[in-house]
Amino acid sequence: MLLFIYNFSLEGDYMALSFDINNYSVRIEGEQIELLRKEFQLLQYLYENQNHALSRQQILEAVWPFQIPSDRTVDDHIYRLRKKLKRSPSIIIETVKGIGYKLVYSPPMPHTVSITADEEFKRLSTELLKRYHLYGQGEAIHRLLDKDTFGLVLDEKDEIFLNFLRGDFLSLINSTRIPFNEKSVTFLGLYIILETDGKKIEKYIQKFESKNLIPEEDREEIHLLKVFLYIKTDQLEKARPLLLDAEERITEAVPGFYGFYQLGWFTYALCLRDAALAKTKMEVLEKFFEKNHFQREYGLFLVLKGFYYLSAKQPSKGTDLISHAFTVLEKARFPIQTLMTILVSEKLLILFKNESVGEFISLKKEEVYERYNIIEVKRKIKNELELFL
Repeated sequence: MLLFIYNFSLEGDYMALSFDINNYSVRIEGEQIELLRKEFQLLQYLYENQNHALSRQQILEAVWPFQIPSDRTVDDHIYRLRKKLKRSPSIIIETVKGIGYKLVYSPPMPHTVSITADEEFKRLSTELLKRYHLYGQGEAIHRLLDKDTFGLVLDEKDEIFLNFLRGDFLSLINSTRIPFNEKSVTFLGLYIILETDGKKIEKYIQKFESKNLIPEEDREEIHLLKVFLYIKTDQLEKARPLLLDAEERITEAVPGFYGFYQLGWFTYALCLRDAALAKTKMEVLEKFFEKNHFQREYGLFLVLKGFYYLSAKQPSKGTDLISHAFTVLEKARFPIQTLMTILVSEKLLILFKNESVGEFISLKKEEVYERYNIIEVKRKIKNELELFL
């Protein structure tokens, strides 16, 4: 997949610190610690902003956004968290005088490796990157490519494409070293996510297909992106045949596509307000993610699951899941998936209105669009596609 599985990622059994929203627990270097819901959210927020001093007011607004607790609430929860984390010396919550609190996390560092000209080392390094990308472990990729840790080196083309997937969209758009025909399908995929005019997108897709411009290895991804295109443009009658058509081809034997495919079904079921189908697909995906730790897809799954609970009149559980989803996506460091998740969220908010979630998604969209210069990216991609076609 050009947007979601370029050719890099890892199963990653080694996760120094991980959060499990299903039972509000945190695993630190292999040890599981059970937390209460607000303790879990507090630790998660501190961890997302580690090494930054946070005021009590900032913490209250992030962890108790729909309540009116006191400063003492923060202090009490910090006290309880410290007691539960005291057996984990790598994570410390410091008191910052006159401000509030700061989390300092010092995970065990992996052994560093110097890059060499050894061909076997290069092959293994490439496979490692592929596995990390597949599982959406953007933070791990960042460490592998960091010159101060592993310092793996990619060729220029792969580095540009990988940076595109990590949010440096303009580097690929502006690159003169990669011919447009080699990046046009990547642009088409991102444009499908960003453009709100369904007819315009369909026109581009038809031109690509009529000119046979979509390589065989990319057709499945475009096929699945069309599902989301029809969902966001209220053409559910066109989405269903595409999902059924892919049913025999996309099995768990191809996990990189299977998760995204089932997410398409789950989204379709929610938009159709088919509670039984939605529950079935949710259960399928829960089993899938138990076996496959795909962080990008998991972020979108948590949002869909959150809207499922909103539709089932369980707003507290729903909002918690949606909030946690963006933490997962932030850790994955693949903004294209975040953009996809925002797209789906905006669609579902029309069906399952929730003021607090609406404000949250709006803020996330504003933040992501500004951080990655999305308006300019969309404009340039559109111009490039018009010239190319």
